[in-house]
Order: sequence, then C-alpha cells, then structure tokens
Amino acid sequence: MTIRFVMDETSLGLDGLTPLNGIEVLEQFLDRVDDAALAGKDVLYSSEFFETPILGDLCFWDLCDPTAPIVLPKHLQERAAAAFGPLARWDETGEWPDNFDVSVDGQAVQNLPSVAWAHFRNANPNTELVACISSSTRGYTGLRDVLSGAVSRPIWFIETDRDAELFYRWISSEHSGSPAGMAELALASFKNLNFADGCWTGIRAMTGQYRDLARVIVKHLGTLSDEGQRIFGGSWQQAPAEFGSLGIEISDETGGTKQNGTARQERCIIIAGEERFFWWHTKLEPHQNRIHIWPDEVPGGGKITVGIFCRHLTT
Repeated sequence: MTIRFVMDETSLGLDGLTPLNGIEVLEQFLDRVDDAALAGKDVLYSSEFFETPILGDLCFWDLCDPTAPIVLPKHLQERAAAAFGPLARWDETGEWPDNFDVSVDGQAVQNLPSVAWAHFRNANPNTELVACISSSTRGYTGLRDVLSGAVSRPIWFIETDRDAELFYRWISSEHSGSPAGMAELALASFKNLNFADGCWTGIRAMTGQYRDLARVIVKHLGTLSDEGQRIFGGSWQQAPAEFGSLGIEISDETGGTKQNGTARQERCIIIAGEERFFWWHTKLEPHQNRIHIWPDEVPGGGKITVGIFCRHLTT
C-alpha cells in the first residue's frame, strides 16, 4: 500500500490570531510536512497553495513582507522554502478529480481542491491512501466523511502528531492486510511501545481471520501505548482493574506458571543480551489469543515492550 499526504490549502487561516499564535499554526503545519517526509512518505500540494489567502487577502509568501500583520521570521521562511523545494504538485501529475466540490460530514458543499484530490486517489484504499495535512483554523481534523458527487469516502485530516498516530492505527486496523503491514506502521502507530524482533509473526498463530484480529490487536496496542506508562508507573496490583476499566483484560502469570520450565522458556526473549520474561499479557478473548508484554522499564521512565503474539502459551 502507498501512503501519501496532500496539503489542504484551504484549511490555513490566521485571521484574528496574534502574531505568536499565527506563527505557531504555521510551524505546526510544517511539522506535519516534515514528519511525513522523514517517514519516507510523499507529500504533495496544489499550485493554489501559495495563491490562497490565509490572512485577509495576504497569501503565504506575502507574510515575508515586514509590514504584514503577521511576519514570517527568517527561520520559518527558510524552513518553508526547504520543505516545499523537493515536493511535487498534484495538479501537475494529470491525476485530477472530475470536480473540486465536496461535502465534509454532511456540511454545505465547498470548493476544496486538494481534499477532492485525496478523495479521488482513495478510490482503492487497499492500494493507496492519501491523508490531508490540515489546520483546524479553517479546516478539519481527524477522520471525516467526504462526499464527492455520489461517492462517500473516509478521509483523514492531520493537524497534530496525535492525529498522525491515530491515522496510522486506522490503517493498521482497517487496511494493513497482514501482520507485516501492521509491523511496518507499528512505531508510528504506537509511539510509547517497543517491539521485540520477530514478534509479529506470532499473529499468524492466533485463531480467527486477520481482518477481525487486526481491529482488536490495534485496540489493545493502542491502549497499552496510551495508558500503559501511567498504569504501570503506579501499583501493578491495580493494573488489571485499571486496564479493565478501559475494556482491556490483562493479567500477570501465576506462580505455578512462572515455576514451569516450559512456560518460562516460551516467555523468555533475549533483549540487549539479557533474558526478559514476558509474564504480563492481554487477552483478546478470555480463552485464547494473547499479547505478552514486558513492562519492567516503565517505573524508570521507559516503554512497555511487546514481545509475543500467540494463541496461547503453556500454563
């Protein structure tokens, strides 16, 4: 699958903002461009990007004028020039939608060229997915339903780092197609987790269709990433109740299991030259399908390590 990003030129609006807040909006927009480029993803934009007013009748580069209400500082001018230099324009590719009029979440139809292009490119989401880099000052954030003509498609609008993380989780849940596809997006999807080498192959031993498993696995990994450091940073005795309140069943192994030689061997992984025992595990179902984790580094400020996906291990 190809993952690409397009800048929504209609989403930036600095009217009513202080110079400091206006610069923060533009910095955040460029952050998302840089993040995508660093991840090796193509970022495209329209030739209209620099012709679309973002502050009164002023366009992006007009803010280089020292008399503008919000002036781009030199470092931001240089950063923008460096960011845009290597990027391609989608309206020079010949890949054009039939029209630029779309409705977002049932709202009035608007002329949103780059959003319309993303909608057009997402016709086969198992092959290609395009998300919009956006600003909530005039645009949208998160997952939205976009209607063009008579066709409705989900489109992601990315403003923050968190939006991007949830976008990648959504791909893993709905469109990854295989454990390898989920593994490829794991570090971007679950930023507060580490993963042991080769762990993803264990998903194939789980019971159930991958498409159904993927949604539950993403829910479990997402909760571990979002809440695991907080929960395991406190009383571990409270961890089952804490995760349970979030819809995740988790437990430590019993003393008998920990004393069983076969069980110990199955849960032992060598990391950085040392044995790590993955006793804690979430339960996708009460009787089968487990994700084994090692949370021992959390109290010291580290991350949970995910080590084993399996149907069940020896108890």
